[in-house]
Amino acid sequence: MKRNYDYCEHIERIMKEKGSSPLTFVFKRRVLEKMDERTNEVSKRGLSDEKVLHDLIIDEFGEKRVLSDYEKYLQGIKEKKQLKAAPIVCAAVMLLSVAVYLIIGFTTDIWHPTWLIIEGAATAVFIGLMLFGVSLLYRHHFLYFLLRLLVAGSVMVLSQFVFLVLRIPFGIENAYLVFLGALGLMFVTDFILAAATKQRLLILNALITVPVLTAFVYVILGLLHVIAWWPWRFIFLGAVFGDLLIVLGVLAHNKKYSYKPEVEDSWKEN
Repeated sequence: MKRNYDYCEHIERIMKEKGSSPLTFVFKRRVLEKMDERTNEVSKRGLSDEKVLHDLIIDEFGEKRVLSDYEKYLQGIKEKKQLKAAPIVCAAVMLLSVAVYLIIGFTTDIWHPTWLIIEGAATAVFIGLMLFGVSLLYRHHFLYFLLRLLVAGSVMVLSQFVFLVLRIPFGIENAYLVFLGALGLMFVTDFILAAATKQRLLILNALITVPVLTAFVYVILGLLHVIAWWPWRFIFLGAVFGDLLIVLGVLAHNKKYSYKPEVEDSWKEN
């Protein structure tokens, strides 16, 4: 059919810079099928003029849309390959850690605390899988709550490994403070995630993060006797001042885009 021929020419013109690999061919075939399906759908709704129908579908599947769909298509293939490779990589890391642990144990007869090698590998695998999940779900804003759980879980799993390293090989008594630090870090990573995904209540997230992080820093440094409790209480005034600066910054930014009648009048006059 001439229609299909025109569609093929349209797709080829858009995709001429993408080469002629098997993946590209499959994608172009899918676009053609979607254009045919859309043509039949619009035709059944009563649009019988062949030229108008042809131009409508060509406009609908313009260069911007086709190239955007192509990038998503390649990203989907990449993610499928990563999903297949993930179990192999995880298994390889764990087997390697066990092998290193056994080699050290049999050659030096040191079995403790070298078992932390396996613990570290398990921690790395677990965090890697959770962050990989974040990368897969990143574009789906309706799964934002799940993304937050994955990031928070990564921080807590890392903190328990750091605690074991500080407590067992080095015997640091205050190693438990790592968990307090991890709680503060969770608020920071949550704010970074909110900024990266462009959440609507980002300012609220920032206003909460500043005083909470200040409190954790104050408590940790106080318990470590790095600072004195009483005079350093004024650090919370700094947190309040920080929140005030955030609010003023947001107001100043929004003021640039506020509606100004005089600007509209000037535009109309020109």
